[in-house]
This record gives sequence, C-alpha cells and structure tokens, in this order.
Amino acid sequence: MALPEIKNIKYFLIPLVLIVILAVCETYPLYGRFPYPLSWDIWYHMRIVENFSNGYFTFDPVSFGPEGRIHMYPPLFHILLLGLYKVLNFGGLSIMDTARIMPVILFSLSAISTFILINKFYGKEVGLLSSFFVLVIPVSLDRGIIASPQSLALVLIPLGFLTYLLGLKERKYLYASGIISSAVFYTHGLSFIVFFLSIILFTFLLYLVKREMKLQNFFIFTLITIIISFPWIIQLLIHGVASNIPYGGIFKLSFYPVKLGYITMALALPGIVFLILRKREEDLMLISWGTVAFLLSRNYITSLDLLPFRFIEFLAYPIAFYSSFAIFEFAKDKRKEAILVAIIGIMIISSFPAAEYVSKVKPMLGAEEHSAFSYLNENSIQDNFTVASSWFTSPILGNISGLKTVEGGYASGSWDYVKRSQDIKALYSGNYSAIDEYNIKYAYLGPREIVEFKNSENYLNASSIDKLYSTGKTSLYIFWGGNYK
Repeated sequence: MALPEIKNIKYFLIPLVLIVILAVCETYPLYGRFPYPLSWDIWYHMRIVENFSNGYFTFDPVSFGPEGRIHMYPPLFHILLLGLYKVLNFGGLSIMDTARIMPVILFSLSAISTFILINKFYGKEVGLLSSFFVLVIPVSLDRGIIASPQSLALVLIPLGFLTYLLGLKERKYLYASGIISSAVFYTHGLSFIVFFLSIILFTFLLYLVKREMKLQNFFIFTLITIIISFPWIIQLLIHGVASNIPYGGIFKLSFYPVKLGYITMALALPGIVFLILRKREEDLMLISWGTVAFLLSRNYITSLDLLPFRFIEFLAYPIAFYSSFAIFEFAKDKRKEAILVAIIGIMIISSFPAAEYVSKVKPMLGAEEHSAFSYLNENSIQDNFTVASSWFTSPILGNISGLKTVEGGYASGSWDYVKRSQDIKALYSGNYSAIDEYNIKYAYLGPREIVEFKNSENYLNASSIDKLYSTGKTSLYIFWGGNYK
C-alpha cells in the first residue's frame, strides 16, 4: 500500500474538480449575501489572530478584562488564519474578509481528504459519492459553512486515518500519522479526542477480529504525537486545563436522521453490516471512527455532558462513507444504466435539505448590533476599561468595538469564569459591585442579554446609570463612577 504517485494525479483530477465546485456552490454565495462571518466563535479567533500579529502568542490580553488571561486555545488554526490573512491582505482584504472566505477552502479540503482516504481502499466511485454526502449532509454542511478549528481538524482526520493504515505496512507512513495526530492536537481538543479514541478502538478491534497485536505501531504513533505536542502539553500542565467543557444540548435518537440525512442514515446501516462481514483493516478503522463519534454523541447518558450535539458533526463523515459503500455493494452485478440513474436520484434527493438549509442561513450578527459595537469603537473612552455583556455577545462585541470584555470568548478557558459569569448576571440584576472589580465602563443590552438576564432593562434603566446609545433592539449604558442604586 502507498499513496498515489504524481503521474497518477490526473486520475483524481475530475473527482477533485467536482468536489471543489460543489463546495464552492454551497459556501461562496453566503460570502456575497452577508458582510459578516456566520459563526459566533470566529470573532474570538480573529481577535486571537490580532494578538498573534502583535506578538502575544501565549497570553490573551483582551479576553477576560481588564487583566487578560493565559492563552489556552490550540494555536494551529490561528496560525493558518493569520497566514491566509497576510496573503489576502496583499489584495486589500481584511481579516474579516479572510474569515468569510475560509469556509470555501476548508470545506473543500475536508471533502477532498475524505475522498483520498476512501479512494485508496474502496475506489474512486465510492470516494466521490462519500465526498458528495459529506458536502450535503445537513450537520456536516452546518459546520462547513463556517470557519473554525474543527473545520481544519476535519481536513486532517481522514489523512491521519489513511497514513495510520498505510503505516501498518510501511513505517514511514506511521511517522506521518503521528505528525498529523499532533497537528489535530494543536488544532482542536474535541477533534483530537475523536481521532485518538478511534485509533485506540481500531487497535482493539484489530486484535479482537484478526488476532493481530499492533501495539508497537500504536506506541510509535503515540510517542510521535506526544513528542511533537509536548510544548502545548506543557502549556496546559503549567497553567492548568481550565476549560470545563460546557453542556451543549442533546439530540434524541429520532433526531439523528434529521441532522444526518434520512437517506444516508437508512443506507448507513446495511453499509456497516457489509463492512463488519468483510473485516478488513480499513473496514475496522472506519467502523471505529463511526462508533467513537456515535458514543461520544451520547456521552450525556454517563453525565459527561461533553457537547454531545457537536460529536454528531464528526459522525457525518463515516455515515457518508457507510451509505456510499452500501449503494455500491447493492449495485454489484446490476445494469450500469440502472445503477447510474439510482445514484443520480439519490444525490438529487439528498441535496434538497442542504439547499434549503443554505437558503435559510443567517449570521449571528445583525445590523443594529454591529452599529452599537461600532459606536463604541468610534466613541469609547480610551483607557483600560471593560464592557459587560452576555458570554455569547462578548467575542463579537470585543472584536468590533476593540474593547476588553468581562466574559471573553470561550469563557470556560479561565479558572474564574464561573465567578465572572455570576458577577455579570448580578450586574444585570441590579447588583453593581462588579463595576469596580472589573473596571466596567459600559454595559451592552441586546437580544441575547434580554433573554439571558430577565428584567435587565429595568435594572439598567435606573436613574443613576446613563443610556449612551440606543436602537430598536440594542442599548449601551455608561457607568460614570460613584454609587449605583
């Protein structure tokens, strides 16, 4: 087993072009429809990139004001975003433009890496159909239209599985797999959990099914991962893994077909059975990937609450393969014309939910909110002051206004985030003791705050607090100093 030679690249040209065209058709129109990035967290990542540009690589001076905090988010995505921005900036594009373009690149690459993995072991047709399903499965598309570290990790993970499988025969690929594994670690923690647990389960299944003990391969792979990841491991150990992963919502089993597609879910079940009956190494790897993603998406049963809904996004990729594999297994020895018509029909029907989803997408930021944040940027007092808001609003407000916020993006990445959250809630409930503690000068009241902090408008409209700015949906309050009632 080996990767394709350069002279055979033309063999991949048509599938790769088709993958890119579909990915661009899904994501690039959103760039033209909206002036802002679609996701919440990209605003935090853009600000970290600004920190990197200013020489702050291990410390985040703008989140959790006024003092800032140790930077605890894996850096690889920020380095990539910074590099892409530096390139695009030659053409006059801003960091926000870069963040809006990035989904086109990452979504295409994740589908391409899936194709490379599947093509190697199952053929070009199965690989192409798997990539198509990756691009249209609703929950996969939900991740694909935004720029995030997880999107980058989903590019790396299929390549990590591919090189690990090749490494069972040729040691050099095992080294490559360890390098990719560490890249995932430097990119996104939850993605690394999925990837590494899948390798562990694969090693166990390989012994259980084929009686092959591949512990040496696993140890080499793990050692390389640890050695390359060691600087970031030390960073986490010294400063503590402060992030308690927040509760992220639950999907009932009946909702899985809605998020993963009814057709792909229906086809995935026989596809898994076919793979179990074959019992090849690559089959066991892809079974492990799907099993780990599914179990993690149900982790709330054991009271772990590790963002169970998020792991369904990882499950979309093996589901895309299982369904594609099932189609071609069913199609064996059938007339080619009938097979082609059936596949085209399945692809068209599977595209409807994706098209509907894209047509309804809206950014997290509205025009009125952007106006309020821009007002702060242009008219705020320039000093070491902070702005109070909900945790959700915080990274967007901070990025546009340029001011520090009390609850920074990824609030759980700081030891005192629980106290800060309680203090902000108290502030919006009429207890103003947090003003001096966090040097708060402004409080923002928007749709999120009104929902999260009941009756907050009544408290902030107290006579001793001035309303600085107001639109139909937003208000900015300023604290001048003194005692507040």
